[in-house]
Amino acid sequence: MISASEFTTTTNPDVDPGMVIGSFLVILVISLVLSGLAMMGMFKKAGRKTWEAFIPVYSSVILYRIAGMSGWWVLAGLVPFLNIVAVVLLAINLAKVFGQTAVIAVLIALFSFIMYFYLSYGSARYLGPQASKAPFGAGNQAQPSYTPAGR
Repeated sequence: MISASEFTTTTNPDVDPGMVIGSFLVILVISLVLSGLAMMGMFKKAGRKTWEAFIPVYSSVILYRIAGMSGWWVLAGLVPFLNIVAVVLLAINLAKVFGQTAVIAVLIALFSFIMYFYLSYGSARYLGPQASKAPFGAGNQAQPSYTPAGR
């Protein structure tokens, strides 16, 4: 017969729960700062305040608005499978409003973190939210860069 003592688990007394939580918080802060830096340039090109890129949920709402979409799409990120649709639409619209090609849209969908740095600090110009309604390449050279009113 198997005794109950064979099923007990022991924990390592050297692992401090505070250290685990602290490590998690440090990683969280680092990732928030890096994502804010990645989006900061896009926000600046779109005429938004750069500090908005560092507010976790708010920055996502603003990013959708920069892409010419409703900020309510952030809620789609909470719904399984619909979140994939939201990410793909965001990538397509971001590529369009920054005058990029369909290839860049695919890269944004697959490697958003890296591509946000590309859009932020590369030569991409913000064409405005109306560019998200046009097909790819429909106004990359013809339209001047978007200048937001009142900013």
